[in-house]
Amino acid sequence: MTIDIRVLELLASKLCHDLVSPVGAIRNGLELIEEMQDDEDGAPAGGFVGEAVKLIDHSSLQADRRLRVFRLAYGVAGRDQKGFGDARNAAAGWLDGGRTKLDWPERVPSDMIAYRRGVVKTLLNLVLLADEALTHGGIIRVTGEGTEESGRLTVTAEGRPGALNPATAAALAGTEAAELTPRSVHAYLAGRFAEDDGFRIAVTPSGPDRLVLTADW
Repeated sequence: MTIDIRVLELLASKLCHDLVSPVGAIRNGLELIEEMQDDEDGAPAGGFVGEAVKLIDHSSLQADRRLRVFRLAYGVAGRDQKGFGDARNAAAGWLDGGRTKLDWPERVPSDMIAYRRGVVKTLLNLVLLADEALTHGGIIRVTGEGTEESGRLTVTAEGRPGALNPATAAALAGTEAAELTPRSVHAYLAGRFAEDDGFRIAVTPSGPDRLVLTADW
């Protein structure tokens, strides 16, 4: 059975939309609890309540950050974006606190390509693939050049192992759907989204600690 790309995007948008509100409500509730605790004793929440608040706050923050990434990487919103700011912030939140750092300067890529259909979705998915390749941490660098009509996005993963595992690489290239696993399905969708928007993705090892992912159009 073949499912249209648009259907997948709409499903992802619905899931993210339906989950954002309850996650946001959790965070708002935590802020209220902290304010009430401060009002009662004049000191920050402590003891068991304080630890519980910290745990829930951390978990809800992680959920919020992941939803922001999923919304842009899988949903219609990523295809309709006209700038890279939201994707950059989402990627930074995704990697925050981990062993992999993000080098994605502001105004990169150029605004000249920001209106290219699907360019934000494609770039964010390349960043996620680069993160998957760096199982022991490292640095992800983002660059891009060109115009709305032609250009290249480049995402460089520096660190070990600096390679996609074989199943992920095959899924990105377009393996049979029956061969997919929960781990490789992201690469498969990234490849199909990119193809649908007219991008040609290439993944090139450049030494033992460096992987270069590009998307040309």
